[in-house]
Amino acid sequence: MKNLPAREKLDLAEKVSQYLVLAGALDKNSAIEDFERANELSLELAMLLPTAVYRSMVEAASHPNAKCNPASVAIMMRSELIAPDEGALAAEHVAFHSPVAPERPKGKAH
Repeated sequence: MKNLPAREKLDLAEKVSQYLVLAGALDKNSAIEDFERANELSLELAMLLPTAVYRSMVEAASHPNAKCNPASVAIMMRSELIAPDEGALAAEHVAFHSPVAPERPKGKAH
């Protein structure tokens, strides 16, 4: 994938991002169009991504955990699309945003 033209790399990264966000948010109340779009992206990406990246992407969207999640997939894609030794970006450095405030760590009482 490193040999793809820049525009194709961007398009592929965009599709992976769209799939992760859309498929990760699907539930029984989601619109049928959302399921159709997720399926379309899934099929297209199954034809284009390396096996390990595709499997991790699906796992991250359906059953994220500490080892396999959208951030870890983003790092895998980064390694596939650009030089793997470019910087030391790790999954924990990837930003996520939510309307729900993150739980603050509890300090010790003095």
